[in-house]
Amino acid sequence: MSYVGNQSHDLLNTGGPGINANLVPVGALLNQTDAHGNLIDPGSLNDTQFRQYKLYGDLNIVNHNLYANYNALQATFLRAKGRYSINANYSYGKAMGILYSGTGASSTVDSFTVANNYAPQAGDRRHIFNAAYSVELGSPAKNKFAGGFINGWQLSGIAQMQSGANLTAQNGSYGQWGTNYNNNKTSQGFGISSKSILGTPNIQLNPYMICNPQSGLGSQQYINGSCYLVPFNVGQNGPEVPPAAYGPSFVNFDLGLFKNFNFTESKKLQLRLNGYNFVNHPLWSFGGSSNLNLNFADSGANKGLNQNSTFGYTTTKEGHRIVQVALKFYF
Repeated sequence: MSYVGNQSHDLLNTGGPGINANLVPVGALLNQTDAHGNLIDPGSLNDTQFRQYKLYGDLNIVNHNLYANYNALQATFLRAKGRYSINANYSYGKAMGILYSGTGASSTVDSFTVANNYAPQAGDRRHIFNAAYSVELGSPAKNKFAGGFINGWQLSGIAQMQSGANLTAQNGSYGQWGTNYNNNKTSQGFGISSKSILGTPNIQLNPYMICNPQSGLGSQQYINGSCYLVPFNVGQNGPEVPPAAYGPSFVNFDLGLFKNFNFTESKKLQLRLNGYNFVNHPLWSFGGSSNLNLNFADSGANKGLNQNSTFGYTTTKEGHRIVQVALKFYF
């Protein structure tokens, strides 16, 4: 057993948080009025006039302010004795780091504060197990003729199991599920956006969470869509870094059985039987992006709630058993 870990810092940042010198201040686009004293829709404003340098948009200054780390407990069992050998490995780990373009999210969550973008990475898989084994089945038959067919078989296989991918970091920006707010309006009557709620385009707008999206899950469901609510209130954002939600696990078993028929010292015939995913275990998937899209009702009793009934459910099975028979002659 061993601890394995690393920590990286001062990583190159060319498009992530903390390098834009010309951000739109939080709240700058809110409560702007026209000549008649009427509120202006923040989404219609040219945000350039609210930046420090008004003739420019984003001004990114390359920096080395990113960091990441990995920590894991790893266990290995290695044994070879007599007719069998086995090599089994298990790790329980956690991959964390700053989210930015190219490291698990398509855009920065919070351009103002680097630490607010710290979260589990897209490649974070908590549990990983694999095993490879080989067993010589011996020679139970004493009859020479029967032993030619029964004796000398060898069984080998590979087993793989690992927890699902971090879905929160897979689909666009961290915690974004192709969110569609439809015709929902803010408390001031404007369309929902980071500009109309937060007064800046430089912080990602996220839905409110009214429960833990990892709770109350049904069969083949991995995210509870009823836990999300439209962010109606100006100045109030949902969690910038929502809790990680993990998808379906990966399970695979391959098995091989073979025997050598020796004719002379240099000539032999090998019969091999292979079964890939021989237990025929299905690999579940979401069947397209629609199963990871939040679609909020903008009217009726469920106004502001997700109305996509398939959100978070895996509806497609992939993979099947493959059997292969091979005959090889060595000379």
